[in-house]
Amino acid sequence: MSRQSWLRGFSPQKSGIGTESGQATFRVFNVTPFCLYLVLAWYFGWHRVPISVVVGALGYIGYAVAWVVVVRRVMFDAATRRTIATILDQALPALGMYLAGFLAGLVAWVPTLGAIGNGLRFGTRYAWLSAAVGGPLMSAAFYFSDEWHSIPGVAAGIVLVNVLLPLYVVVLVQKLEQEKQAFELRAAHFEEATKRDELTGLLNRAGFADVYGDLRSVGVQQEMCAVLLLDLDGFKGINDACGHDEGDRILKAVAAALMTCVRSSDRVARLGGDEFAILLRHINDEKNAESVAAKMLAGMPQPVQRNLRLGASIGICVQQAGILPYEDVLKSADRLMYEAKAAGKNQYRLRTLAVPARSLG
Repeated sequence: MSRQSWLRGFSPQKSGIGTESGQATFRVFNVTPFCLYLVLAWYFGWHRVPISVVVGALGYIGYAVAWVVVVRRVMFDAATRRTIATILDQALPALGMYLAGFLAGLVAWVPTLGAIGNGLRFGTRYAWLSAAVGGPLMSAAFYFSDEWHSIPGVAAGIVLVNVLLPLYVVVLVQKLEQEKQAFELRAAHFEEATKRDELTGLLNRAGFADVYGDLRSVGVQQEMCAVLLLDLDGFKGINDACGHDEGDRILKAVAAALMTCVRSSDRVARLGGDEFAILLRHINDEKNAESVAAKMLAGMPQPVQRNLRLGASIGICVQQAGILPYEDVLKSADRLMYEAKAAGKNQYRLRTLAVPARSLG
């Protein structure tokens, strides 16, 4: 099991009958074998076991089995069940320490495991409740037991272990969970940065492909969308005549102008050089895509030198009731864009693509 899946499995935020059932089942196998041993040792006379210890052992077995039934039949609300179980998980072992004396030292770890399990499965407050209940009850059991009076250091150590260890484990796991979330957040930010064009802040080629792929993966069948491929006309002359700084300024200005022509649900990308791509979602007909293209052509920023002009050629692929593969639609838009260039530039060409049945969804 990986570290991440371990943390997910024991996250304090995880809740439900499944986790309660697991805790209840674990309780049955936790100390029941030892309790059965005490009953058998008393019955067969293997060694001295007080009848009070046998009664306590049978009582714990009954509690463990009964609580499995309580959880599976969903008796009481979840908070009540967990609170009662947390208290009993500390009270019964404390009673066992008092009744069994040194013999109960063999299972001194039982309340610790109960507190850790309740805290990790149901939240930190149950670990604190275990400490608040278990510490005083265990201390009282040792205080009133003649046997444990003879080894006060050991008794105090058992109390501290049962109080401090569960709290430490729960807090530690929470810290690991926070670190994991912070790492995942940093990784997500890094991944997002790799999908952005450094100059314009738009999506880059990889980012645009991912956005289109996400649209295709959800199986959109009743949505008309359009992909526009835009290539600047005259940009090379501007870049050569005015320098790269002016060229960068123009590219950033073009990016800003394109963004003003689309809605928040649309996506704009710089694929590289002076080539841009736009994904228009939820359009009603081809005229919506034509209107956006016209706005983009009219809004092209101009260089500082008046004798130079910047324009654009746009290829538009409209898809109805389905999403074509990314490379296919980009190639179609590229062909249309070059048709627009060949026809005189600063214009667009549009085609509605038929989506084969196998490409739907």
